[in-house]
Amino acid sequence: MPTPRTESREVCSFTSKQWTGRPGEEAGAMFGGFSVVGFVLCLILMLFVPGLRDVGATMLFVALFATAFTALGIRAKSASERAFLQRLTATVNEVILELTADRTKQLSPDELRSLLVDGGSLPLTVNGVSGLHLKVVRQPSPKPKQNAKPKTEVVTTTRIVIAAAPPDYGIRSFDRLLETATTDPGFNSAAS
Repeated sequence: MPTPRTESREVCSFTSKQWTGRPGEEAGAMFGGFSVVGFVLCLILMLFVPGLRDVGATMLFVALFATAFTALGIRAKSASERAFLQRLTATVNEVILELTADRTKQLSPDELRSLLVDGGSLPLTVNGVSGLHLKVVRQPSPKPKQNAKPKTEVVTTTRIVIAAAPPDYGIRSFDRLLETATTDPGFNSAAS
């Protein structure tokens, strides 16, 4: 007996450039970049503010400048990712509501974030029948060819799909009934 085939349809997809789930991941690189900018700015300000010509004052200025702008950068990235996650949650919830007609099955942004970070699937029922799953599928960008220039950043595409598999109990029993009806000669003659 063949096993039922799982069908899947993409709900939405996004790349790791749109949403990472870790907005503070690049804090070290940001801090380093802003430290260089702060030091250059401090060198320019030394021409007009003699108090900055001291090594301690210069280090304090660079540290405060880099810390402040790194915090602002992470906060902006976090707000951007939060807004993206809310739009993504609205899209996913719209599809869940269409399929299940049950508002209690809808996800909060935190629940969707957990599903995206952990991966895996969320089982859904349609009129009490199981077999529907909301799944997260990650696909890293293809590896470069041997002669190609290596990319410094790997972009991962994340797809949210609805996967449907017919439930075992309904399809198999119907298939057995159909098989019996077509192969049992006594059953065929009684039906005609």
